[in-house]
Amino acid sequence: MAWKSEQDFEFDSNDDMEFWNPEAGDSLEGTVKINPKKGAYEKYYLVIEDEDGNTWATTQCARLDFQIKKMKIKEGDYVLIEYNGRLEENNAHDYTLYVDVEEEDE
Repeated sequence: MAWKSEQDFEFDSNDDMEFWNPEAGDSLEGTVKINPKKGAYEKYYLVIEDEDGNTWATTQCARLDFQIKKMKIKEGDYVLIEYNGRLEENNAHDYTLYVDVEEEDE
């Protein structure tokens, strides 16, 4: 058995990474840089590199966490996240996550 720690991988947490703090209608598109991680609130978040080479960390909200798990997002996936604003009934953040997939032949 061989063990690796986070330091053994190419991702450097000291990269110029910014927190993505969107407004309603904003979107973030790019490649998932590392496998989703759980943050301090035990919800998954993503680290995404956009087409301009900027690195962004998403929030740890329940709605995004659910979608990351359901869609089995992983390092290397190309994703699009849309921020829909806050939900009226409970003021929670609402995101829609998309993942690029191979088109199926019809």
